[in-house]
Amino acid sequence: MRIHATINERLLRRTFRERKIGQSGLTVIDEDLPAFGLKVPKNGARSFFVRVVRRLGAENVVLGTTDTLTAAQAREQALAAVAAAKAEHASGPRFAEFDKEFERRQARRWKPATRAANRHLVERYLLPFFGAMSVAQITRADVRRWFDALSGTPGNANRTLPVLSVMMRQAELWEMRPQGSNPCRGLRRYRTTPRERFLSTDELLRLGFVLDHADDRQAAAAIRLLLFTGARSSEITGLRWNWIRGTRAMLPDSKTGPKAIQLPPPARAVLRGLPRAGAYVFPSAAGNGPMSDLGRRWRKLRSLAGLDDVRLHDCRHSFASHAVMSGLDLYTVGRLLGHADTASTERYAHLADAHVRAAAGRISGIVGDAMTGAGKECQR
Repeated sequence: MRIHATINERLLRRTFRERKIGQSGLTVIDEDLPAFGLKVPKNGARSFFVRVVRRLGAENVVLGTTDTLTAAQAREQALAAVAAAKAEHASGPRFAEFDKEFERRQARRWKPATRAANRHLVERYLLPFFGAMSVAQITRADVRRWFDALSGTPGNANRTLPVLSVMMRQAELWEMRPQGSNPCRGLRRYRTTPRERFLSTDELLRLGFVLDHADDRQAAAAIRLLLFTGARSSEITGLRWNWIRGTRAMLPDSKTGPKAIQLPPPARAVLRGLPRAGAYVFPSAAGNGPMSDLGRRWRKLRSLAGLDDVRLHDCRHSFASHAVMSGLDLYTVGRLLGHADTASTERYAHLADAHVRAAAGRISGIVGDAMTGAGKECQR
């Protein structure tokens, strides 16, 4: 129930017994300041609130209870809140408020893993610096100061900058910033040395021995599939039996959308050796979901093989690296890995160059021998 009255000390002494206060309580709206109100619950403490309209929408803000505030104090706070909201509406929301709206309206479109990773970056690196700033007033100089402050962790800075850029672009679309004013545009990222690590043939031999004799047969099978297919670890641990169609596994969704994982004979042999105990190829211990601890189990296996510096993702790098070194072109390798663009596959280009140089060396040797008469054909 809602009534209108002047909120003052006299009103606070009223019992409102003449009103039938329902389960939701009684709401008193101030006649002089309609945004100011008093909530009278059926049971419990009464509280003052003010309704403020910001750029991102309206909301009720609790000011305090009648035990901690007088009517005059609450009114003064309500007036201040309304004035602050008007100023914010004129200049745009603060970054912290914008972040809440962005999370609600835009971030939900990201895949769960991407959303969780980006949420960590926002909370760890963006909110502490930009939280109190007006979204409309964040300048390129502000972004540069923030980026420079993260020079000690260039990888984190490089990962967070695109997230901030997306948020600023969305602020433009929601008319919270002038069009074309993205302060992140054209900002150069830190130059970092990519971590190139793949298993050599000797290391693969050591790992193969460990996997053959491992007590953890499930994890060993999962590792083999990673090495035989080049798939991401989440694609293997989340693999379902009904996605396997002959020589391929048809994933309805992945990091880059629907994807087909090729299953060569060694991979199919691994699958044939696994029990079908539910929907997932690699079920969790409880059997009600996919395996979620392959990383921990991998660390035990790699330690036995003396590969303590090898990450689980390096199994995927090993597949790609050996494919390139065997002479496979980068386009085909990218298709096998499920890369959305060729730039992701370019990291293996130097391996292809090495293969081409070796081939050029062999060919030039043949030609040189022929020219000097040292070749077999010239000796006939």
